[in-house]
Amino acid sequence: MSTVAEIIDAAQGGKLVENLAEQFGLTKEQTRAAVEALAPALALGLRNAAADPEALDKLVSDVAHPVHAAAFLDPAAAAGEETGAIGQAAVANLFGSGSAAGQMAQVAARDAGLRPDILARLLPVLASVVLGGLFKSLDKQGLGSILGQLAEAGGLGSILGQLGGGAPKPQSQAGGGLGGLLGALLGILLRGGGRPAGQPSTRADAPSLPGGFDPAGLEAAIEQIKKTLNPEGNTPPAPARDAELQDVLDRVFPRK
Repeated sequence: MSTVAEIIDAAQGGKLVENLAEQFGLTKEQTRAAVEALAPALALGLRNAAADPEALDKLVSDVAHPVHAAAFLDPAAAAGEETGAIGQAAVANLFGSGSAAGQMAQVAARDAGLRPDILARLLPVLASVVLGGLFKSLDKQGLGSILGQLAEAGGLGSILGQLGGGAPKPQSQAGGGLGGLLGALLGILLRGGGRPAGQPSTRADAPSLPGGFDPAGLEAAIEQIKKTLNPEGNTPPAPARDAELQDVLDRVFPRK
């Protein structure tokens, strides 16, 4: 269970649509249309964030938040004010800004035949459920603990700052995403500076990362996290029906 569609189908015991319909005062058919219109936006957001170092670093911290895990499992938690607030912040991280998220909701509202304000209220809740499902998937792979550690440490960018490396800005062509951040971290640790991301560490005497992370273990975990968050790869062609959604996201995450 890692794709957005799979997560939505499994969420809240398979009754997410019915529960959201009750929460938002919609019919089951209206809610299904809304969810189906928003799902491609979330999938594209995850895909594009996977190629953007800063966005993916924030996303990993978001995935580990316990509110999202609760929203995936429990309709009462999903309907809570805290889920709405934290989900809104996650949406802004995922799409780059609140205004970009609003544009995505407007496109989805037209496709669903519903008012944009309804989709704008539904989007943070659905995003929270999806992030909770991603955490569940990663936790089943044994990565829940390392996600929690990364969140507590403030992300890889924060760890790099503790090492004195400043804020890295790796390009997607040179590893990108968390792999690029990790490459910067390991470059400092190994005193090589230019080791490509994804190439295993070979220095047995490399010092530990802040927070007690093992460099080689963290690198392997990050690669698996990236695959789970973006199972189709970083640059699959967007379906024609998603072209307008992709256009909105391209303004936030320009493709190189």
